[in-house]
Amino acid sequence: MSVSTTEDLVRQYIAGGRVAWSPGYKPYRNGELNRVVRDEALLATFRDRRPLPPGYALGLDERLVEYPWVLSRLPEGEGKVLDAGSTLNYPYLLDLPQLADKRIVIVTLAPEHQERRANVSYLYDDLRNCVLRDNAFQTIVCISTLEHIGLDNTQIYTADSRYAESNSEGYWPALQELRRVLAPGGRLLLTVPFGRAEVHGWLQQFDAAGLNQIITVFGVRPIEQTFIRYDADGWQFADIEACADRAYYDVHAGGPPPEDYAAAARAVACLVFQKP
Repeated sequence: MSVSTTEDLVRQYIAGGRVAWSPGYKPYRNGELNRVVRDEALLATFRDRRPLPPGYALGLDERLVEYPWVLSRLPEGEGKVLDAGSTLNYPYLLDLPQLADKRIVIVTLAPEHQERRANVSYLYDDLRNCVLRDNAFQTIVCISTLEHIGLDNTQIYTADSRYAESNSEGYWPALQELRRVLAPGGRLLLTVPFGRAEVHGWLQQFDAAGLNQIITVFGVRPIEQTFIRYDADGWQFADIEACADRAYYDVHAGGPPPEDYAAAARAVACLVFQKP
């Protein structure tokens, strides 16, 4: 896509009222992501859980809070990182100093674009039964992936009919695998959509009971739980109670855009687990 076409699409998105997933949404969103992941002051705000700027990421999806939250918690220096779900597979992320010195294995269900980098490897596999060895990774990043496992991944992610599933507990083996491949003392950085318990066919949203089930299955209490809520004023840190009523906006279900300009999740739960 040429620069002029990208700029035209962004102008169209803004002129059209900033409707999520309308023409121009993705280039605008990606430009904002490219900016925020390089904003050291903003990453410090996420690290310390201080109030986000007023109107932060209004009309934009949860990647605008998940990426800076994860980046603010990645350990410095070298180490092996598992990207469980291939959400780091973008040049503007892999070029960041938090990731450039690390050996990264990206595991996802179906073949996709590959970045040609000496420190990045790709594995196409099911996270519920993968070939990775025990205790292999100091850090695992799993951003908005768990909610898809066991549900209908043929809607978006693969044409393989084996993955047209409808098991809301189908993610359990994946959690057990993530614990198996995490090194002792290593950390899992996990994010999932949070609010009302909902199943949308291709994903589910977790409520407080669902989070407790995640913790039970993983077998380790999280050392940190952070909740970030979206409303008509943008994204902001909140407590679990303030997020409990949040509904997921599923653009694939059709219907008019929501009045609060939500793009997807209206709250996310961000958990840090450390393996004993």
